[in-house]
Amino acid sequence: MINYLRKYRERKYLMRIILSINLLIVSIMLVSLLAAYWYSQKISLDAQGEANEKVLSQINYNISYMNETVKNFAISLFYDNDMAHLLFSSDQDKFNDITRITKLNKTLAYNSYIHSIIIYNSKRGSYFPSGDDTLLSENSNLMKIVDGYLSGSKPIYKMQLMPVQFIPDSKHPERTQEVFSLYMYDSLDEYKKSESALIINIKPEWLFEKMELMNLHSPTGANRIFILDQNKEIYSPTDQADPDLTHLKNEVYRHIASSPNQVSQFTYSYHDEKQIVNYMVNASTHWVIVNFEPYTAVLAAVNKLKVVFITVAAVCFILALFASFFVSTKLYSPINGLLKQTKRLPGHEPESLKDKDEISLISSSYNHLIEKLMSEQNKKEGNESIIRSYYLRKLVTDSSLFSASELQECMDKKYLKVDLHKELLIGVLKMDHYDKISEEITDSSTGFDLKLLLFAICNIFMEIASEEMTADVVDIRGEHLVLIIGLQEVHDEIHSKLTEVINRVQQVVHDYYHVTFTVALSEIVPHYNQITYYYEKALDYLMYRMNFGLNTVITPQRVQPNLENGESQIPLEMERKLMEAIKSNRQDKVFQELGHIRGVIAGMSSDAVIQSVISLGIIIKQTIREINLNRLSPLMVDLRSIDRLVFEKETLDEIFSEFTAVLSAIFVNQKQVAENKDHVIVDTIKDVIQANYADANLSLQDIADMLKMSSAYVGRIFKKHETISVADYINEIRLLKSVMLLETNNLPINEISEKVGFSSQSYFFKMFKKRFGTTPKEYRIKKSLM
Repeated sequence: MINYLRKYRERKYLMRIILSINLLIVSIMLVSLLAAYWYSQKISLDAQGEANEKVLSQINYNISYMNETVKNFAISLFYDNDMAHLLFSSDQDKFNDITRITKLNKTLAYNSYIHSIIIYNSKRGSYFPSGDDTLLSENSNLMKIVDGYLSGSKPIYKMQLMPVQFIPDSKHPERTQEVFSLYMYDSLDEYKKSESALIINIKPEWLFEKMELMNLHSPTGANRIFILDQNKEIYSPTDQADPDLTHLKNEVYRHIASSPNQVSQFTYSYHDEKQIVNYMVNASTHWVIVNFEPYTAVLAAVNKLKVVFITVAAVCFILALFASFFVSTKLYSPINGLLKQTKRLPGHEPESLKDKDEISLISSSYNHLIEKLMSEQNKKEGNESIIRSYYLRKLVTDSSLFSASELQECMDKKYLKVDLHKELLIGVLKMDHYDKISEEITDSSTGFDLKLLLFAICNIFMEIASEEMTADVVDIRGEHLVLIIGLQEVHDEIHSKLTEVINRVQQVVHDYYHVTFTVALSEIVPHYNQITYYYEKALDYLMYRMNFGLNTVITPQRVQPNLENGESQIPLEMERKLMEAIKSNRQDKVFQELGHIRGVIAGMSSDAVIQSVISLGIIIKQTIREINLNRLSPLMVDLRSIDRLVFEKETLDEIFSEFTAVLSAIFVNQKQVAENKDHVIVDTIKDVIQANYADANLSLQDIADMLKMSSAYVGRIFKKHETISVADYINEIRLLKSVMLLETNNLPINEISEKVGFSSQSYFFKMFKKRFGTTPKEYRIKKSLM
């Protein structure tokens, strides 16, 4: 025991640390368990909330679908010619009415979800019901309720399903039945009984069965769902008679009033038991669907985790205590050995154990040694990197003066992977849109710079190229990188093989960094002293990026046809055809000639390409200026943008895309001018008609004579923009003016006819009846009674 206490005193610091760590771990674990329990509760509530919301969404969809289906059915029925006669006709025709009601009964028979259809004719003051004769008799409870709605006893929500509860049998008042009623009438305002109305009653069993089915299949089995209608009445297969639901209903509407959300969740005490309440407002009917279930049922599974969490915490705490003693005993022996070793380190005198613990002392000695080693290593690597960079840049830019001793040093120090004694191939790699990318990287706050991007491209190239050949990448601190590629064997397909390798590199770089680059390859270099010469040739080939586009590999074979092409300017015939197409406003021909010119320029040498593009820009500007000299409305085109194309764009595709955009703007501009001209003509025609509609002789020819245009042209332009003829528009204005006179004064109708420009009273009556569905006299009487 004494020996154990002595050993404990020797390692008490280590024991204290280990015990503290274990206690900290146990504390963290306890906090984590509590957090996990709380989070489990939250997940359960959220999951149940999502499940309830899905149930409500399904019921909400069923209600919306049912309301939309009934509404569409009501619209088709309302505008049916036979039903319209029952709705609006004041003439009684018993024989035809019976036929129409029979048709209505057949319609009802084909739709099993419809309970009944009732048509109210305000002009006759009569109802035409279709359905169960017992339920729809004149003294039935349902008909009395419908009549009460139409009389204004309760508000009517047009084109929305409204739950209605009625007594089908007066002998059994305790037996009630429910239907969903949809009212349709002409007026957009509040219903008045002077209007005819169509009432469609829907059986609610389908919806209630869906609600009961969802209650039975709920995760907890304790869900209850009910509906609140527009009048805040409760409807459900089972819960209408529960008085406590009234308080819940008021709480639901209080939440709806205080929150803009149409879907929400809250807790509520129901029968002294905490409940989770979810509700959703149906936009089409303004019903509220409510679902509630016991709080304890949702969290039943989570509460079982309490015992598990407490047991796990207790076991872990006990194990931590035993582990602390065991680990501290095993750890001190190697630490003591390390402490003895650090005392022998040169150049570092260990401090006293009174001031530092063992671990700190060992760490201090180790860090001191590492710092010295790293300092020496960094100095060596930094110097080596500077010398290597110098030799490689000299080899590329001044290879004729690269001495044999420098070559030997490069080989000895392994500055190059390629063997300079064998044949080589030089490539120049340049990033596309270099200036734009440089600006974007400089403006961004990502900490990613252009050098790092180029370094990444170098590494990707070296990794992929190493599978096929040896290669080195030289950064000469410009806008491009130089590739020195060693050739194991020389054959005719060497450039094709290299192109495949570089294409793979281009794809990887684009996938990772969303940038592209172009590579120009030289011919085979026979001796390393000629590297500079072939490097400059590769730079010349890189200029053909304008011809071949971005993200390409330019080989001597691709450039050869351009070098042999002696053309240096656009053929005069092509220039003439382009100018004529622009002046004659032939858009397809313009773009066709532009494509021909682009094909010619693409085959030229790099110097000729730049010269030809500048020449093409001058031709387009001159043509537009000539057009504007001869037009009343000049074309609004920014000609200065054409001058910047050669200096801002890197390829012919980009330059000709801009040319196409400039020329497209010309055609759009001309089309807008023509449309504006048409609108001016149409507005003038309307002004003439408004000023002269009272003239009975006003006609299309008179208007055309005023505008000094042909009647056919005036009529065609007007109908194109207004979709009606000039004559129909004149009649429309005259009829609208007659309506205003009928409503505002007591002039005789024949005088009104003359005032608005109708020479024939019978023609006026005919047009008025066709437009408004009634005679002028009936129209005046109806408006005076309103």
